[in-house]
Amino acid sequence: MLGGVLAGAGILLAACSDGSPSARQTPSPDPTPESPSPTPQPSDVEDSEAITKEGIREKYESAAPRQWGLEVDGVMTHVESGSGRAALTLDACGGPHGSGVDRELLNQLQRRGISATLFVNQRWCSENQSTMEQLVDEKFFELANHGTSHRPLSVDGRSAYGVAGTASVVEVFDEIMENQEYLADTYEVQCQYMRSGTAHWDEIAVSICADLGLTALGFTTNLDDGATAAAEDVTPAMYDLTPGGIRPGHFNQPAAGTGQGI
Repeated sequence: MLGGVLAGAGILLAACSDGSPSARQTPSPDPTPESPSPTPQPSDVEDSEAITKEGIREKYESAAPRQWGLEVDGVMTHVESGSGRAALTLDACGGPHGSGVDRELLNQLQRRGISATLFVNQRWCSENQSTMEQLVDEKFFELANHGTSHRPLSVDGRSAYGVAGTASVVEVFDEIMENQEYLADTYEVQCQYMRSGTAHWDEIAVSICADLGLTALGFTTNLDDGATAAAEDVTPAMYDLTPGGIRPGHFNQPAAGTGQGI
């Protein structure tokens, strides 16, 4: 669906923060340290090496991240200019407090013929297998990768909203690829897009994501503040969705204001 948007089709997008504080404020990248290690580029290694865990580890083990937050180098935050389209994504984060399903929201989108990109976490998928089987066959929905354990993607253990991030290159690989392979093996879904837990990354993790064949997707402006916004705040945010914008929301919190607001 996202690919369709870039080609002229409509879409829906979202970011999650486990019900944490608003992600509207985008933190500035950390100051550049003295003599930083250069960030390896995807072209530095052969494709056959890059797609293995050992190849990724060897390529990035000495790389030092210089950026951290919602917007770092390589993260897609806008739909291609000139397309005349906007994008709405909806996340399902999983876990003890995030494995619900807003069926009314999904049904409304289906009835109205609105395309949506749904970012699913492996924890959520394992708790909602029958729903996943339905979503795989739904022509208006594209499924995307929201990680294995809903962790921010960091090579040195940074956290966001109190959620501990991955702490090494290998953990970044596993957070991305365990869910990627689970979705492929269980549902024959090949995801094109990745959104990290809390939508936080460092630029090394984003580069690893690219090596693994996935586009790191962020957002332009938040829609539901981690499923904490009231319906009366979500509705005007939808009306403010302008061409080129990407909005993040949630479909795993049926009691939240997201569905009613949309």
